[in-house]
Amino acid sequence: MKRKLKYFLSMCLLGGIACFIACKQDKLEPAVKDATAPGPVTDPVVRNLNGAAVISFTPPADEDLLYVRAVYQTKTGTKHETKVSKYNRELTVDGFPDTVAYDVSLYAVDKSENASTAVTVTVHPGRPIFQLVRDSISYTADFGGINVRYKNRTESSIAVVLLTNDSTGSFVPVNTAYTKLKQGDFSTRNLKAVDTKFGIYVRDRWGNISDTLLFHLTPLFEEQLDRTKIHPVILPTDAQLGPQYGGGVEKLFDGNTTNAAGYYHTGDDAKMPQWFTIDLGVQAKLSRLSWFMREGFFYDLHNPKVVEIWGTNSPASDGSFNGWTLLASHTQVKPSGLPAGQNSQADIDAAVAGENVTFPLDAPKVRYLRFKTLKNWSNGTYVNFNEIMIWGDTK
Repeated sequence: MKRKLKYFLSMCLLGGIACFIACKQDKLEPAVKDATAPGPVTDPVVRNLNGAAVISFTPPADEDLLYVRAVYQTKTGTKHETKVSKYNRELTVDGFPDTVAYDVSLYAVDKSENASTAVTVTVHPGRPIFQLVRDSISYTADFGGINVRYKNRTESSIAVVLLTNDSTGSFVPVNTAYTKLKQGDFSTRNLKAVDTKFGIYVRDRWGNISDTLLFHLTPLFEEQLDRTKIHPVILPTDAQLGPQYGGGVEKLFDGNTTNAAGYYHTGDDAKMPQWFTIDLGVQAKLSRLSWFMREGFFYDLHNPKVVEIWGTNSPASDGSFNGWTLLASHTQVKPSGLPAGQNSQADIDAAVAGENVTFPLDAPKVRYLRFKTLKNWSNGTYVNFNEIMIWGDTK
């Protein structure tokens, strides 16, 4: 026992000595500081871009050079600063709201934070991206609202903002699309089918805002179809159901988007692709459809991922697709892109809101629908989910 105690004390003593030596060595190595500024950058060359510019240069030869800094100010008074390491030979200045000339000051900075004398260059940025996106904006009346399209060829981070009058009559933003897509569109719904004033502007990540496009437009009429009139139509080729797992097609129209009242689930013998058929109870020009995934398995297992929606007014009795029209093809995309079983708050919010399928404006009126699943989230043969809601014009 005494021998073990002596060994333990010896190790503690040696550890303390090592720590003391290390700490002492640290204190003996203070950071190098001096008051000598490095030389300035030389040979600056400007290449102008849309709302930005690339400035190439030759850095000074000072051994303690740390980085090169660019300082500039836009006409709104906003100050910007860009830094690159000593190994770079160019830097990008951006965030310019227009095409006027701007002075940019370049500084070489050493490890002691001494800055060289400024070298000033003039940049002439091209038309900013947010303005180019604004020029590309187009819009059309949509069911229950408006559809806005845009092009963003450089895939920059921008926001497309839609304005209209709220319940108090104030002209305010009602929907904002944040995007980096090269081109895209978004719809704003739940608006009345009356002449409505709208505005659209584009904002970039520096807070620069385009002028506002103002116009009047009348949204197309739509209403949610009465779920109590919707019922299954059992045809020979429809997917075999698995009632022991949750329930039949009627569970998709029970008004409950959670698992509480059961859910649609196919049986053990179902194969991919698979489908079921429903009677809407009324002929309608459909505008959109939303489906709701089974809780606890968002973006996973047997929830539909790749689907087709077909319509007809006279389904073939043999269960074939003769006389059916493909109304929409849709692939569900997980917002975060995380692996199965890992969901961000954005994933959860999107799942709770429902997955939307939009039908083309020229789609024919139909009474019968087929929901065809080509692939689920697990590549398995089951399909299960909670609810479907459908909108359109029944007049």
